[in-house]
Amino acid sequence: MSRHQEQTGSRAPSGGATRDEDLTGHLPVLASIWAQDQRGVLGTGTGMLWNVPADFAHFRRETRGCPVIMGRASWEALGGALPERTNIVITTRHDYVAEGAHVVTSLEESVDLGMRVAEETGAPTVWITGGARVYSDAMDLVQELVVTYLDLDAVAARGRSGRVVHAPQIDPLVWRPDPELTDADWRPVSGDARWRVTTWIRR
Repeated sequence: MSRHQEQTGSRAPSGGATRDEDLTGHLPVLASIWAQDQRGVLGTGTGMLWNVPADFAHFRRETRGCPVIMGRASWEALGGALPERTNIVITTRHDYVAEGAHVVTSLEESVDLGMRVAEETGAPTVWITGGARVYSDAMDLVQELVVTYLDLDAVAARGRSGRVVHAPQIDPLVWRPDPELTDADWRPVSGDARWRVTTWIRR
């Protein structure tokens, strides 16, 4: 997702699953949020393969006011800091500069910083927002997965034969859907596809 897409997505339809916004007094939750197509594709590694404005709006609504953690490639794909969020970028480049963001050198350091910021600001969640390697590395750390499933085969639709990256596998022995934060049915088509959200929590 580009910064422009994230800022201009339309509002998600009413009636779908949404996170309780009044979580004051609770410890911050560490969670991952992503969208994937029918084959589990996240994108190319440096960009997206679809345009689903309502899901962009869902991402913005969920993450607004919270720390967001991402790898360097995801940061560069955005083209700038996501507004109204504390942006935290992971890179092994010690001299890397990301204007408008905090730069750290490990996932552990990013989570520590995100939790401190969330506790100081009252944010309910610290979000892992990509890319594929960061999602995978964070699977043993996160408490929730907020996954948008797209009714779309992005590779076939785009006729693409180049590199793609995939979402982590979700082990049903470890994770179960939270029925209160999971869509019972597809939401209407937005842009390229209809979509639905499942929130996974640990068993």
